[in-house]
Amino acid sequence: MVHSSPPQPLPDAVLGETWQFGAVPAGDVTSLFEHRPIPIVVAPPEQWPLRLGLASTTKIPGVIIQGGRRSRLLAQWLQQQQPEAVMAMATDPGGLILAAAGDRRWVLATFTDAEVLQSAQLYQQRQQNAKGLHFLLIQPDDSGVTSSGFWLLQTPT
Repeated sequence: MVHSSPPQPLPDAVLGETWQFGAVPAGDVTSLFEHRPIPIVVAPPEQWPLRLGLASTTKIPGVIIQGGRRSRLLAQWLQQQQPEAVMAMATDPGGLILAAAGDRRWVLATFTDAEVLQSAQLYQQRQQNAKGLHFLLIQPDDSGVTSSGFWLLQTPT
């Protein structure tokens, strides 16, 4: 994925409150969205981990954003942008970059904390192990009860 334009800051209206890295075994990925009332789900069957030949125990990395009251607005904005990948830059400072259709990119987060930088490296490693597969989950809070959006994404490996 080669981009000519530098990443832009996210519009203030769609900034999430907190975020974290996560991982789910490949065999459990579809349970994140199949039987849950999530307003926006983009998970093409050809990207389902088991259809890609991944072992059910392979960890699929993801980024989880708690959007608070802006959760639905953030999910709708993301849907309009047509996300293609969330890349972690494990440099100092580090960052999360959202790549979207039309060579557009946004900075989802920046970080300098050593522990977060290690997590970014693990995220990158898991993404490579999972044939580029990863997810983006938007939810109002960390209760795990409701979600506003889910994208199953795959970067070219």
